[in-house]
Amino acid sequence: MINWPAEIKPRSMSWGRVYNTRAFTSPFSQSQQIVGAPGAYWKCTLNFPTLNREKERRLSTFIGSLQGMAGTFRLRPWTRPPGPAVGSAVVDGGGQAGGQLVTRNWTPNTTVLRMGDYATVNDQLLEVLEDVTSNAQGIAVLPISPWLRSPPANGATVNYQQPYALMRLMQDEQMLDVKAVIASGSLECREAF
Repeated sequence: MINWPAEIKPRSMSWGRVYNTRAFTSPFSQSQQIVGAPGAYWKCTLNFPTLNREKERRLSTFIGSLQGMAGTFRLRPWTRPPGPAVGSAVVDGGGQAGGQLVTRNWTPNTTVLRMGDYATVNDQLLEVLEDVTSNAQGIAVLPISPWLRSPPANGATVNYQQPYALMRLMQDEQMLDVKAVIASGSLECREAF
């Protein structure tokens, strides 16, 4: 696993989740039943309309180091910078699953995360769904999306200052449009797990 090169930032990025749901539609009444399951993942497209020669070389060698879909990399969501540091948060209790995460070691009685903030636990990027305030003991319950895919260990780090998604390319074939002075291209990625 490698880090995304810090000097390469896309001009634009499509970013979102793909949920793991199935629809069953009655052929008689057209009514639907929807079944949801864990397994949602992040997906993104990174667009690079104008890369100078140095950045094109850096992006090309980064793609080469991934070896297509086989390699994984940490991708930070640049659009939402983290809030202030308010503790050394960790998971409070092993075996947690679902759409909330109990955490500890926050600054007591403080708004620790805001709606839309990101945090990474167990290499899974999570979005906080509402403002979260710690209690007097520094414990905070985070409502999150997507749901936890695997239970984090008690004491696992809650990375809210440098959150990232563990990603992989969506296809092996990767091409950049190279011209005399500049290059351009795009990369499609999905969360790796």
